[in-house]
Amino acid sequence: MRIIIVGASKVGFALAKHICEEGYDLVVIDTDAGSIDAITDAYDCNGFVGNGSSPEMLKKAGIDSAAVLVAVTKQDETNLLCCSVAKKLGVKRTIAAVRSPELTDEKTFFVGSLGVDVLINPDRSTAREVGKLIRYAGAVEIERFGDGNVLVATVGIEEGSVLANCEMPKVQSRLGAQVLVCAIDRSGKSFTPKGSHTIQAGDKITIAASGRVMDQVLQQLGILQKILKKTVIVGGSRLGRYLTGMLLEQGVKVTLVDSDPEQCSMLLEAYPEANIVNGDGSDSELLEHELAGADACVASTGSDEENLIISLFAKSFGLERIAAIIDNTDYENMLRKSGINHVFSTRDTSLFGIIRDARLLATARENAEDDNEWKWLHTLNSGKVEAAEFVVGADFALAGIPFKEAKFALKPGFLIAMIMRGQETIVPGGDAVIKQGDRIVVVSAEHRLTRLPDIIA
Repeated sequence: MRIIIVGASKVGFALAKHICEEGYDLVVIDTDAGSIDAITDAYDCNGFVGNGSSPEMLKKAGIDSAAVLVAVTKQDETNLLCCSVAKKLGVKRTIAAVRSPELTDEKTFFVGSLGVDVLINPDRSTAREVGKLIRYAGAVEIERFGDGNVLVATVGIEEGSVLANCEMPKVQSRLGAQVLVCAIDRSGKSFTPKGSHTIQAGDKITIAASGRVMDQVLQQLGILQKILKKTVIVGGSRLGRYLTGMLLEQGVKVTLVDSDPEQCSMLLEAYPEANIVNGDGSDSELLEHELAGADACVASTGSDEENLIISLFAKSFGLERIAAIIDNTDYENMLRKSGINHVFSTRDTSLFGIIRDARLLATARENAEDDNEWKWLHTLNSGKVEAAEFVVGADFALAGIPFKEAKFALKPGFLIAMIMRGQETIVPGGDAVIKQGDRIVVVSAEHRLTRLPDIIA
């Protein structure tokens, strides 16, 4: 399947890496020759120097045989125009990155009238994730399946945790809950655990459980969902503004610190309920004063260096819930090792959404004769772990076979984490059986998830 990327910026460069790893035929278009040289040198793809909204350029890039066009230039209007032209030339799917709040709010018009299939706002998407996760006093990443009845979460295991030095067969008894450990990330390497493995302090584990049970498990792991009363946001970036609006709608008190007086005036007009402070967020006295009584701190200044300093200061101040917007991988690793709860990249938030969309399209083609339906795909732990929900069709070869039988064989690296049957959620044990019509959650830390039959040994 051919994918065309218009825009070889940071987002385009990172997206190219993932698309090439997926094995798709990739073409990149950018007006800067140096950027095209860099991306084609780094990855197995073709590149063209030119305007990605030009019909002639798109034809030259092979738009007639492309399934997806992704426009991720720095100009919102250019991205929309590229998608509109590509759609008229017959491309199956168009994805546009749009950061402007005004244009994002017109999503229905662009999708309905201009030929944009998917409109992605990286700042708004990241703000939504930050708002969701700073409610937890601890490192956690959660995705929902089965209309919210099943949760898959990635959590950090600290020294002294109830699961530190716990052998895999003892996990459920240690927690007193029906939960399944689907993946372990140790020193940056993710793998599917076996019965012989032991969870260690410093690991990140991916677990699956029903919604009610997951709350219990997170409490035992010291990761508590507490009422969020006050949040300090440092940086009136687009992301900071989106997050401010979301938190205010939820009844959370927000203090937003920004060094630009004009920006503060605009913020005060847009969010009169918020406490807008004009000042330097890296000023320790100012930050200490504003953090007093706060439950969470979010560093979103637009500078990785400032966000790093602010996050470390908030950590030293004693806050448990801290989020930092960081694009530099070295800084990201540094913050995670220092115990900062949540480190986000607007680049990565948009990337995984685009990859999921492209794979869904490719899989729909591959599965034309397959009776098993792919419902959802989520990535966790910065894309290292994948979890997909399938509806089991009549042709699934493992249906009706108990898990404990030798005939029920999965390829190494795949794990069936949960079975959903009507309103019932089942953590599969040896006697469990999959039936036609069941919805199952498959997790892998070692493989791409595409077709359900591919997990069978």
